[in-house]
Amino acid sequence: MDLNGLKSFIAVAAAGGFGAASRQTGMAKSSLSRHVSQLEDQLDVRLLERTQTGFRLTEEGSFMLEKAQPLLDELNDLAEALGTRRQKPSGKLRISVPTLMVTSSFGAVAARYARLYPDVQLEVVAEDRRVDPIREGYDAVLRAQPVNDEELMGKKVFSDRVLLVCKPEISGEPLPFIALGNLYRDQHIPIILNGEVSQIATREVIRLSSPAMIYDAVLTGVGAALLPIIMIGDDVKTGRLISLGEQIDGEINFWFLYPSRRHLSLRTRALMNLLVAHFAEYSAGAEAGKSEV
Repeated sequence: MDLNGLKSFIAVAAAGGFGAASRQTGMAKSSLSRHVSQLEDQLDVRLLERTQTGFRLTEEGSFMLEKAQPLLDELNDLAEALGTRRQKPSGKLRISVPTLMVTSSFGAVAARYARLYPDVQLEVVAEDRRVDPIREGYDAVLRAQPVNDEELMGKKVFSDRVLLVCKPEISGEPLPFIALGNLYRDQHIPIILNGEVSQIATREVIRLSSPAMIYDAVLTGVGAALLPIIMIGDDVKTGRLISLGEQIDGEINFWFLYPSRRHLSLRTRALMNLLVAHFAEYSAGAEAGKSEV
């Protein structure tokens, strides 16, 4: 079986069209079409049926996609495993991370990666909007509570808890509150402190679009806010901020995501593994100091 034809068929079927597959793979549409036609001739089956608006998979095409994609992934993994015996990560790596990472020592993680893999040109962009890695040229994104996207796959790198925090001089109810985007519109926040569940009455004083801005605002003493421990853990331990309790059902999961139909490069996998190891160390430290926050 022609491997180029198989790769082209999977790319076209996964992308939903020859044009989209051409943009994702960098191959000309004519080359993709020729490869698919040659594969169909070789197998003596019709995999795609052309229509006025594009194409649809035949029954044989659907069966081929279901069975061939895992095999191709295994071949790619095998090739990379063999390559790692003589190769080191290199090339350009562009990722997007949430702005809360600005205050969470992510720069130190990036520096550690740069020292480990000097042949990689790493670019990290901090932003909170939803990005399209394929269309915007990102190799991967790190996101908290990402929405389900069939075009992306990835790995959870760590989970964090959310605390209601403020400056020590803030007191009384309703508590002045700094809200995030369109979240936390309820005037009562359920928290747990020392095993006791309670409802904290709040009054909104300001609404900001990013956790980084909220963190800065909390430090001015204008109000309280819900923030992950990775941002404010050190402030609580030193007394710069106080914790009024942990938000009930407020766990945040952070995921490292990359395009599902794109081969995971050695440089991207190296960063993912480094993040998993880094946040495992953070989680262990946070658990050890849980009583302090």
